[in-house]
Amino acid sequence: MRGLLYQLTSSLALTLVVGLSTTATQQPAAKPKPPRLTTDDVVRTPVTETAAQSKEAATKPESATKPDVAESKPEQAKATEVKVSAEETSWRERVAKAQSRAKELERAAEEAELRITQLRNELGTSGQTARYRNDTIAELGQAGQRLAEVKAQARAAADDAAQLVDYGRQKGFTEAEGPKASSEEGKPNEEYYRSQFLKLTEALESAQRRVTLYDNRIRDLNQQLATNSGGKDKNGRATGGDSFFGMQLQKDREEAQQKLDEARTAQTKAQNDLYALREEARRAGVPPGLFR
Repeated sequence: MRGLLYQLTSSLALTLVVGLSTTATQQPAAKPKPPRLTTDDVVRTPVTETAAQSKEAATKPESATKPDVAESKPEQAKATEVKVSAEETSWRERVAKAQSRAKELERAAEEAELRITQLRNELGTSGQTARYRNDTIAELGQAGQRLAEVKAQARAAADDAAQLVDYGRQKGFTEAEGPKASSEEGKPNEEYYRSQFLKLTEALESAQRRVTLYDNRIRDLNQQLATNSGGKDKNGRATGGDSFFGMQLQKDREEAQQKLDEARTAQTKAQNDLYALREEARRAGVPPGLFR
């Protein structure tokens, strides 16, 4: 009886084990769970990237890590200054000398003409001794010859200066600039005001001299026109006279009048410019004794 129970129990256990095994093989495999990011995963990523970047930066040269910013040095600030060639420098010196010589000769010619006018006026003064008149006539002749020579030299010098300027223009040269009104530190440059004062003073003196010159020339031409017109007939009309010479005198007088007007305009401008320069210097703090 016990043996039969033992066999039934064993058979039942075996049947249960086989059934469970069959059921397990027939069920589908369980799907893998999706991975989840943990706190460690989130923290490690930037740390890894930072470490990689630090390693890459360490392998680069020092100049690559610095921003590309140009340093401002005093030497670089002057790099923009235009260098003048030796040929242009020589040209500037020649132009300055040629223009200065042309001005000197022009002034000498004007002064010679003024002296001639003065000598003529002295000859017309009564009460002079014969010796004085003879000396005056001799000096007048010399002054006339001197005037002709200086005028020719002045024209030649002016032509030379003009040719030099034209040559420089073709080569792209520029004349040298004068001193600036203020220094690099922002202080008034006395050399600038001194040079401007001398320049304007020369312009004023030249204008005043030409005003007197052309005024005398017009007076002389008017006298020649009156002499050339000749006498008058019984009806009061002018008789005779060289009409061609009279037309030339008239033309010369018109030109002299135009030059006189220009000289007066230049005189007024020079006076105003001198006044403006003094005011500018005063506001800049330049000592007034500089213009004495």
